[in-house]
Amino acid sequence: MRMGSLEEETVPKNIASSIKDEKFLNFFFSRIRWVQPEKTNILLEGGLCDQYPFVSLCGGEVNYIRPACSPIVFHSALFNGNNGDVLVYGGSLTQPFDESRLAVSKNSGRLYHELAHPLKGNKRGSDFGLLRSSIVIALADRLLPGTSDGSAWSFLRDDGSAVQIDWLPEWAEPGDWAMPYGSTQLAED
Repeated sequence: MRMGSLEEETVPKNIASSIKDEKFLNFFFSRIRWVQPEKTNILLEGGLCDQYPFVSLCGGEVNYIRPACSPIVFHSALFNGNNGDVLVYGGSLTQPFDESRLAVSKNSGRLYHELAHPLKGNKRGSDFGLLRSSIVIALADRLLPGTSDGSAWSFLRDDGSAVQIDWLPEWAEPGDWAMPYGSTQLAED
């Protein structure tokens, strides 16, 4: 039997080059999917299926992913107007920005955007990517605080109308696998 290693706490020797290579990042992020426990013997044998909910299949290699909150983090946004706004993740992968697909986590207060296409292996119907702080700051003038009726926030459109931002669905909140805190730990703080 061939065993792989889980390098969660290993410092990569070439981190500076590996996390900047656009082609590699696009390759890696375009292959992220939900783990299928029945197909991951190494996780089953180690009792780790619940701790590594995502994988990226790169050729014959299986990269197990235990993200802080979401395997997809939008690191940039291109706001071009006229419905040409896009969010960027990986190296240069994009998806359309749609303010009606924003959601706020009740547990962390973080802002998410529903993915245009669910990750493969998703049995719930949709997935959400985290918006990097710099994107949220760029949108700050358009974010209106929630009201006493329990709504999360609202997003102010160019025409002056507001779109309600819903709460992140409970099933989409990071699970106990989240690093550094599980969803229950964060709610208790």
